[in-house]
Amino acid sequence: MKRVVGIALLAIAATPLASASAWANWSLRSLTNNYGQIVSISLPFAPGESRQSDKYLVRGNMAVVVPGQGAIIFTDKGHNTPCSRPYWGVLIEYLDKKWGFYYDGEGTVDLKVNADGSIALTPGPAGQIVPGGGPPKCS
Repeated sequence: MKRVVGIALLAIAATPLASASAWANWSLRSLTNNYGQIVSISLPFAPGESRQSDKYLVRGNMAVVVPGQGAIIFTDKGHNTPCSRPYWGVLIEYLDKKWGFYYDGEGTVDLKVNADGSIALTPGPAGQIVPGGGPPKCS
């Protein structure tokens, strides 16, 4: 188990924190852990940045480590949709699965880690989760 977590943390450290040329603010509105172990969040903090919030504001990439399973990687893709709405996108990868999270402005997503280590993603208002990471439905 230590090896899996170590590899996941190494993967997080190797992930650029701001790979998109432009991005909007999105938030992990809630994280529910129903897994039998502690999960941890890796959030980027720019030099000199300080935050106080009731949600986890993200600007760029982040990860959630699930011991014994791997890391849930959130990669900010900036404006990568064919739509004017939703405009912004985040690629979410975990184990062998991918999802696209698409939103406008201050998008939010809820993450639930289930007892078996699987995850459930729920977008906030006007957001979309697309299995496989495909394009969103334009509105």
